[in-house]
Amino acid sequence: MAVNAYTRISAANFNTLQNKVSRLLGDGSGQTGYGQTLNSAPVAAESIVYASDMNQLLLDINRISVHQAGSATALSAVTQSSTVKANEVNVGDNDGFNQYLTEVERLEGDAGVVDGTQITIETLDSDTRFSPWNGQLAHSFTLTFSTTDHRRAFFNAGGQVYISAQIESPGDGPWKAKADDWKTMLNNMGTIQFKANTTSKTGFGGTLFPIAPNTAIGNYQLTAGLQTLFERLGNDNYAENRYLIFAKEVSNKAIQFVIQFQDQDVGDPNVDESIPGILVSKVQLRRPTGSYVNVPAPSYSMQSSLEVGD
Repeated sequence: MAVNAYTRISAANFNTLQNKVSRLLGDGSGQTGYGQTLNSAPVAAESIVYASDMNQLLLDINRISVHQAGSATALSAVTQSSTVKANEVNVGDNDGFNQYLTEVERLEGDAGVVDGTQITIETLDSDTRFSPWNGQLAHSFTLTFSTTDHRRAFFNAGGQVYISAQIESPGDGPWKAKADDWKTMLNNMGTIQFKANTTSKTGFGGTLFPIAPNTAIGNYQLTAGLQTLFERLGNDNYAENRYLIFAKEVSNKAIQFVIQFQDQDVGDPNVDESIPGILVSKVQLRRPTGSYVNVPAPSYSMQSSLEVGD
């Protein structure tokens, strides 16, 4: 809440503002909190708010701003011996408590935003099959975070799980039409991006689930049972073939993903061809790795591989 013009701010005023910053940059709760250690701290009740208190708070505000926008705010630091008031620091200066509050409330509104300079795309695995296949293959894996807060911080700070697939060098032969259709399916869907509150895709074709309006599945919508995130069907003669991604919450610290390649076509017209070439299922992280907001990657463990079974 803003303070009346030219009023000297109190410890309670400062602590209200510091708590907002702490919820954003620190552990926070629910869908708020980047999981970082703060420079600022609350002050004792009825105590004086010093320039050093305001400037430590400004450091934290700017850390949030760099994460979200790639640059610090335009707020000015408080000089020693200045009196911090509602709209100015001493007469003639620009930034007081209310200007700080305005910036913090703007940052609260952009809590889920992260600048492209503050993230890194990291590959966790490229599960690969070299031998021909048909029937069903599965690539399943679990991401395990160190704590519940670690999992929350990863997604709150803009972390995402990327899943993609491709077939390389299937060559010519009686399998060519089917292999080409699988190659087109996988290439066209692009990358499936699992986020805090939704799942999206960079390509075209395929269906994101659930289909009902105003619903989505991301980290915060997972349940103990597998839910379908994405489905891509084959084309024309190969419409029986499907690529599927499922996910579930194993615990409050772990998420399991199951990726299925279902070659259900039984032959058009007479032969059920096996598919040669190199099949790759890739898992990547979009991880917050900025100088001021850096969230460690979860551990990766694979439960089933494409190279096992047909």
